[in-house]
Amino acid sequence: MASKARRFGALLFGAALAWGPTMALPTTALAQAAPKKITIGSSFSQTPWGFYDANQNPTGIDVSLCGGLAKEMGATAEFVNLDFKGLIPALQADRFDMICAAVYITPERAQVVTLIPYITTSQAILAKAGTPIKALGDLCGRKVSVLQGSAQLKVVAAQSEQCAKDGKAEIQIQAFDTQPIAVRALENGNVEAFVASDQLVSFYLSKNPALTKAAWGINPVTLGIAVKKDNKVLADAIRAGLKQMKEKGRYAAALKEWGIENAGVASFD
Repeated sequence: MASKARRFGALLFGAALAWGPTMALPTTALAQAAPKKITIGSSFSQTPWGFYDANQNPTGIDVSLCGGLAKEMGATAEFVNLDFKGLIPALQADRFDMICAAVYITPERAQVVTLIPYITTSQAILAKAGTPIKALGDLCGRKVSVLQGSAQLKVVAAQSEQCAKDGKAEIQIQAFDTQPIAVRALENGNVEAFVASDQLVSFYLSKNPALTKAAWGINPVTLGIAVKKDNKVLADAIRAGLKQMKEKGRYAAALKEWGIENAGVASFD
């Protein structure tokens, strides 16, 4: 917990909520909650999902959405920064109460944690302007960077297997612990493409005109807020809080803040 996020990343919102596994869900829109804090595991190297601003304060899509969720639930929220690949093991070890870090909902993850849908996305390919890459299949035989432990790693690995089946060279995958390093590998010419969420690719594209979005709309998926399997009380409270945010227009406002108005989910169940 003695991380950079611990020192700089506490975001405080109103009164707080206790999350004991045996606690009953409040009956009046969570308003009768006890004053406690909720800790949220995230990864602040995942621009624009989670990152540090110029003043070293956490910001990003997940901070807006899950910070607003905590406020809706009457909770004090504290964000804890960790490398993405370590988030689920840390949740299982009780280092925090939930994960809000653009976690893709997959059958494998659903076996070990409960995932509450909260946003949608798809994959995109970031490359240098003028690239011949136009689709996922064009990555065969090329060096490609991804985030370690991410869903994009699985997407690219599956495509690499398909390349081999088609008699083409496999993709040379380079998995990095943080997204900035993965993007830097592209900018430096060490790889020919970077595969990430459409939102992330759009963000980096706006920062570097020498790059281009080579392909998009690949493998649409839903992202989820993760809690421990045995913590049904918290999972139900998160769903209730998200529904309240949507009813009050705060969910749509958080999406609009980051220019992703079309990324909302129809249901939080």
